[in-house]
Amino acid sequence: MWCLISQPNSVIFEVRVDPKAIGQECLEKVCEHLGISNESDYFGLKYESSKGEELWLNLRNPIDRQVSCHGHTAPLRFALRVKFWVPPHLLLQETTRHIFYLHARLDLTEKRLLATDWSVVAKLIALIAQAESGDYNPLHPPHYLYMQLSTISPVDSSEKPQDLLQMVINEHEKCEGMKSATAEYWLLKEISALDSFGEEIFQAKPHGNMMVGVGPHGITIYDKTKEKQLIPFTAIQSASSHRRSFRLGYLSMENVEAHLEVKLDSSQAANGLYRAITEKHAFYSCETVRSAVTAQFIRDLKGTIVSIFNEDSTLGKKYVFDIRRTCREVYDNARRALYQENKVFQEILDGQKPGCYEGSQRRNSHERLTRIMDAMTCKICMDSQIDTAFLPCAHVVACSSCAARCDRCPLCRADIAQAQKIYLPEEFNEPVC
Repeated sequence: MWCLISQPNSVIFEVRVDPKAIGQECLEKVCEHLGISNESDYFGLKYESSKGEELWLNLRNPIDRQVSCHGHTAPLRFALRVKFWVPPHLLLQETTRHIFYLHARLDLTEKRLLATDWSVVAKLIALIAQAESGDYNPLHPPHYLYMQLSTISPVDSSEKPQDLLQMVINEHEKCEGMKSATAEYWLLKEISALDSFGEEIFQAKPHGNMMVGVGPHGITIYDKTKEKQLIPFTAIQSASSHRRSFRLGYLSMENVEAHLEVKLDSSQAANGLYRAITEKHAFYSCETVRSAVTAQFIRDLKGTIVSIFNEDSTLGKKYVFDIRRTCREVYDNARRALYQENKVFQEILDGQKPGCYEGSQRRNSHERLTRIMDAMTCKICMDSQIDTAFLPCAHVVACSSCAARCDRCPLCRADIAQAQKIYLPEEFNEPVC
């Protein structure tokens, strides 16, 4: 079964999964395609319901059972999005930070994420321009990009300053010499300080009066008739959803028991709010995910009937939550895995026999790094390291000695106009035993 995956920058690629696969298998293939090896827990897949709502795919349940009831047929369409937002210093892989950046950029331009004031707006636009167009050039200013980002706005409804363009240019000039990846990091650093960072918004009925945001620190109630109210996770005593209604019990600032009841557009939205509160509380506030969360499930009618005779039957069993690790566990596991991979890589570069450690992860790392070293070997003589690029096709497959004997590229058979010498990092020039 083919699945079409849309990234936050609207780039689409496809992955193939088994028709009976669960959501986690699809997400792992997506992350493997993008080069995200140890931080997939931050992401999720979204799909559109029959009513036009965006729903998270439950990664522990079969894909077909979730999307078939909404009329989806193959190829299935999913959107890769950040589900759990964390500050950029906790992201260990550059690819992970890049997907975070793309999603943040999308949320800023579509006003799901609002800056504090116009000076912050100018700084955000400048960082995006630096990440995507490089240093400011007065001869060819990226005004097209500034105009594209002009939809970014602050929380207050103050009028846009007339000198906003000059403010952006001034901020862009301050970023001179900043690499693209560094600009992406500082953009994420800026938005991580915003009040609405990492919030998932649910619209209560009637529309326009109340919104419920679930973020890293708790629940925020946005009511046009009142000041916004923050309910920390520690104050929540109970939460439940029934059909389109969601009910929350909590302790107020005066330590008095209070209740909140809201009605949403559909039962899926109400369940989504209940699920978001439970999963985000576990992810951001707990040391580990408790079995009461991981083991919670429901059954459809067929599964309920079968369970009367066989309580252990998995027929019709649907898990309510799909969170596997907390924020601390994701960071610690990724750090340990990357440390081991770097250790193996250094041992190979040093010509040493990699030390043994248990698990398939070490073997996979060794195989991957061996393929990298093989890829750096000339494909003609299979002896020397590659150090020449063929132009104009730009393929890099040969050493300088073999390249001198080639009239056409060995890969694409295009005529070679020039053989350009390239210089690899010093680590690849050391002999490998």
